Amino acid sequence: MEKLCGSVGLSLILVWLAGWALYLTGANGAAACFAVSGVCAALGAFVWPDIRSLWGAVRVRQTALGFVFLLVWTLIALSMIRNYSGAGWTGDWLEQFSRSLFFLHHFPKDSEMFGGYRITSRPPGLNVLAAFTMAQAGDRFEVFQSTYTFLNLLLFLPCCLILPVLGRPRKGVILVLTGIFACSPFVIVNATYTGAKSLAAFYVVLGIAFYLAGWRKRDRLRTAAAFLALAAGLLAHYSAAPYCVFFALHYLFIVFPKRANRWQELASIAGLSGALLIAWFGWTLATYGIRGTIMAPVNTSVAYGPKDENGYVLKFLANLFDTTVPHLLRTPSLMHAFDQPSLAGYIRDNTFVIYQTSLIFAVGVFGGPLVVWFLVRALRDPAIRLRNFWLALIAFSVTVGLLVVGERDYYGVGHLTLLSMFALGLTLLAARFGSKRGVALLIVAGCAIDFGLGVFLQARVEHLENTPGHTVFSGLMLSKAGIDIATPGPHALSAAAWGNWFRKHQYALSEKWSRELAAFRPNDPAVEPTKSAIRPTLEQSLRDEERVWHGWYRNHDGEIVFFGDHFGDSDVASVLLVLLAMVLLWTMARRVPPQRATAPVSPARKPRSSRSRYK
Repeated sequence: MEKLCGSVGLSLILVWLAGWALYLTGANGAAACFAVSGVCAALGAFVWPDIRSLWGAVRVRQTALGFVFLLVWTLIALSMIRNYSGAGWTGDWLEQFSRSLFFLHHFPKDSEMFGGYRITSRPPGLNVLAAFTMAQAGDRFEVFQSTYTFLNLLLFLPCCLILPVLGRPRKGVILVLTGIFACSPFVIVNATYTGAKSLAAFYVVLGIAFYLAGWRKRDRLRTAAAFLALAAGLLAHYSAAPYCVFFALHYLFIVFPKRANRWQELASIAGLSGALLIAWFGWTLATYGIRGTIMAPVNTSVAYGPKDENGYVLKFLANLFDTTVPHLLRTPSLMHAFDQPSLAGYIRDNTFVIYQTSLIFAVGVFGGPLVVWFLVRALRDPAIRLRNFWLALIAFSVTVGLLVVGERDYYGVGHLTLLSMFALGLTLLAARFGSKRGVALLIVAGCAIDFGLGVFLQARVEHLENTPGHTVFSGLMLSKAGIDIATPGPHALSAAAWGNWFRKHQYALSEKWSRELAAFRPNDPAVEPTKSAIRPTLEQSLRDEERVWHGWYRNHDGEIVFFGDHFGDSDVASVLLVLLAMVLLWTMARRVPPQRATAPVSPARKPRSSRSRYK
């Protein structure tokens, strides 16, 4: 398992370095990227005997098959999605795409990313890998989507690796973890929404697994690999920063003083991790200077959002409380922020923020409370191995992870830095699945609920798109009465969902609506104020085509084509996903431990008489 997970992690680092070197030399065209892929294939063929030997390990084989199932499962869900939406989430998916195009097409260094950010605001891990893929398969959005989905699902692998650390390995535990991952809303949403935090969590969990093994075995190679993985996680997303700080402090103060060859080990850690980080930060320092390198990511995290008038500490405490207690339980009026004509959309948005931002329920409606129960029982026992380590890691990750959040969010902020903790929570559920029948039944029931409310409903709402006979997202309405946004129909979603839909078609719609506005009752002072209110948004989108996209929309018929658009309005994927879920839940239910039979009470023996005893 260490070879499997370590080789995947190291392979991605090497491919990233190759793609980054091609970008720096200006040679990241299709031919050069195909050449790198050819070298990878040749090296794979060269070590084929080792791959066959690795496949012979039962856990490796089960993990690989579990990942393949998860990939097929998530691609089915992705084939349903035609528009991104969920509570107030807007734009992040498009920002990641603009960043990948920046590296693919060598946009000018001062180009603005979608949302007004700079290229140094976020690390380039997934963007360079996506650009490497698109150089070979085309710069279409569906290629970008598929790449991100594959990379984000890799989180499953180190969770399988760390399973024995969290509980006694039992037969079928990989299958159980596969089912828990498949039904987890936070796993599937982060795999399909084209964000970068899941790959960062992959490297963080991988780093934890190698760090614990290196600490236990006093192994320099594993310890260096742990910090290399953490550095790679930081290049994927800055949400890995709190974990990097924790392990650096833990190593320096707890592990380092007791090592035999401590200075050689520290040098190897600094050399490997530093070389990887310098590859990115060295370029940004040379290109954008210290201010451009440091202030851009700070402004998108710690300094993001309006300043809280109550101060930074009170903002942290408020975010901690709101992240721990869902809005349904503390402020039901917040539910009305998601009022919309569609009942499915209303339910989806309210459950979406619970599954994505809650400190507890991100692990599941039943899974979250179970994990809290497991942790309380385990961490109260001083005899538990590594008890102090896990206490420190959880406390530090949650505290610092919420402290670095700049915004004040009344719905919680657990989704920003705590994905690694959520992944370990899901893994803990799988590790304890076979401990008790009641626990296993609750996990299966929770998976069924989580799948219905957080995976299937989410995909069905994101499946909605305008058709000739069914309007979900309204457009401009020009009539004798004047100009207005068409009245939303009974299936219309929220304004945030409408914004994502508009961004999908922004160039084509902006051109179309601009022509219609110009042709509609020209020089009529009665409608000119309404035109003046609408025109700036359309003009901004048209300006973005040059400043942000450098003609990409125009070269792709003015709109983005999702992976799900190739499957249209068909419900085949929905039916297939439900059938697979039924089979998966049934298979998990078969793994539930049987009810323990009560041992019959044997009749008490009559005491022998003293006469018979000494006879």
